[in-house]
Amino acid sequence: MNLLKPDGKCPGCNSTGPIDPKQPNPLLRWRFTHPTAFRGHCFAIEAASLVVLACIGWIDYYTGYEFGFFIFYFIPVAIASWYCGLRLGIGIAVASAIVWYLSDYFTFHPYSNAFFIYWETFMRLLSFLTTATTLSRVRSMVLNEEKMLGELMEARQELEHLRKSDREESDKVQKMIFGE
Repeated sequence: MNLLKPDGKCPGCNSTGPIDPKQPNPLLRWRFTHPTAFRGHCFAIEAASLVVLACIGWIDYYTGYEFGFFIFYFIPVAIASWYCGLRLGIGIAVASAIVWYLSDYFTFHPYSNAFFIYWETFMRLLSFLTTATTLSRVRSMVLNEEKMLGELMEARQELEHLRKSDREESDKVQKMIFGE
């Protein structure tokens, strides 16, 4: 798939440098893995995460307690944390722990002590919360890095502009002095 303009430049390019920091990079809208790919659609992400969570919970319940589905509960937590941030990630993490608990409880998983189901639910909740926190932190670091890159590119363009105007001024002074 070729995303270049007919002149061979990438979208968002300008004549003074590879990327115009004041223009949003159109390539980002094609990258669904980018944290802002679904900006403004957190309700849809939340709904999708809850639907995926419900499906995972149902499959977990249907297959019984001997077939572990624990790892799949991380999918909706990761989606919510990556695209919408920490608040939704924590909400889906708590919901994942509740759904796992209900699935385990209604499959009549035998425990030697009733306390163990609560302990396992708590451990799973901690795992989900760790995932939500980590992914939302990585998300904020990626967004901060892109912001800093834009500021750096803007400063570079300003420096190049100042360098060019300084050269022009220097050339004028030389012409005045040497009369060229």
